[in-house]
Amino acid sequence: MVITGIMIWLKGIPGLKLNWFPLVLIFLGTPNSIPYLITPYTLPLQQFIASVAWFLLTLLGVNTQVDGIYLYVNNIPVEVAPYCAGLKMLFTSLYVTLLLLDWTGNLKNKGRVITLLVSAVTISVTANIIRNTFLAVFHGNGMHNAFDILHEGWGGDLYSVGMLGTIVGTNWLLDRFSGNSQVVEEANNDNLEEPFNYQNDPQ
Repeated sequence: MVITGIMIWLKGIPGLKLNWFPLVLIFLGTPNSIPYLITPYTLPLQQFIASVAWFLLTLLGVNTQVDGIYLYVNNIPVEVAPYCAGLKMLFTSLYVTLLLLDWTGNLKNKGRVITLLVSAVTISVTANIIRNTFLAVFHGNGMHNAFDILHEGWGGDLYSVGMLGTIVGTNWLLDRFSGNSQVVEEANNDNLEEPFNYQNDPQ
């Protein structure tokens, strides 16, 4: 609010409109209590993560049961807690996505914005499901060291970096795809604009 007030005072409303995106990034990058305030409403996400993790483990032949937000691996309970639902990484993924869109000049491309934001959400949720699946296996089989590394240690940080790298890679693929599509479209337009040669006209 202070930065917004200073911006209005120095440059007025036109200056505020011109710098709206940096102000949004500052707001999103400022630590706040929003992730903690919405924690009570993450129960459906927790149940979804637990159910999908149970399904994956069942396919792999692991002795697993699911009860709400609890996974039982070898009868040892593992809770998909609110803070394990991946909200912080989801917000971080959306923040990185906005940076990529601005950096690549695609912020005004509605199709690219929607595609990349949906991709970021999908990647974040999928990565968190896989992470919770590994955590359940580690905890249920007494692999406490591996559990601690992935849960609160450097393994979790490395996993998060890999997930963000996947989002960056998705943006790169979209750039390549759109670039190739543009080249094909320009080539088709050039062929349509070629002058008609009357000498070769059979009439």
